[in-house]
Amino acid sequence: MRAKKSESRRAVPDLAEDPQDLSAGEIVDGEPLEDAYVAGGDFAGKTIQRLVVRRSAVEGVSFAGAHLRSVKLRDARLVRCDLSNAVVRGLEASRVEFVDCRLIGMKALECRMEDVLLERCDARYAQFYGGAARSSDFVESALREADFRTANLENTRWTRADLSRADLTGAKLTGADLRGAAIDGIIVGAADLAGAIVSPGQAMDLARLLGLEIR
Repeated sequence: MRAKKSESRRAVPDLAEDPQDLSAGEIVDGEPLEDAYVAGGDFAGKTIQRLVVRRSAVEGVSFAGAHLRSVKLRDARLVRCDLSNAVVRGLEASRVEFVDCRLIGMKALECRMEDVLLERCDARYAQFYGGAARSSDFVESALREADFRTANLENTRWTRADLSRADLTGAKLTGADLRGAAIDGIIVGAADLAGAIVSPGQAMDLARLLGLEIR
């Protein structure tokens, strides 16, 4: 089954139609997890050198405070997983969905994500500095005080998402639809907003934020 574009321009995951049920104990560092469904498991605080997930769903697994050295996700869905305060290096994610996940304080610096969904996720204080999340959707998710400095957020869509006091300094926002986001106290420069889509009310708020005088 080929991935297809949704109405939001995001390509959805191509998951296995008949996945193999595995226990979390069968997740082995360095060995790809493919065409599988994994429910439950605790890797909190552990160090994992290499995590590869393809065409698989992972539910209810905790990586809270873990150090993930290299993470490759492709055609994957993570549901009710906990990555709070996890350090995720070398993250590459394509056609991946995070649903009802805890991402509070997660560090995913210089990540490379495309066609990713965050839905009903708590990602307050998460760090995506220097990364990318192109053509991705952020739905009903809390991203207050998140760090998106210099991140590529082109063609993203924000729906009932909270970006209050988030730092988007130097971010690429061409085609980013911010109309559904709360942007109170957002940190962003005038040049960063080139090509972004905002509502009239947001335009007024941003004008005041940037020191513009509207008469």
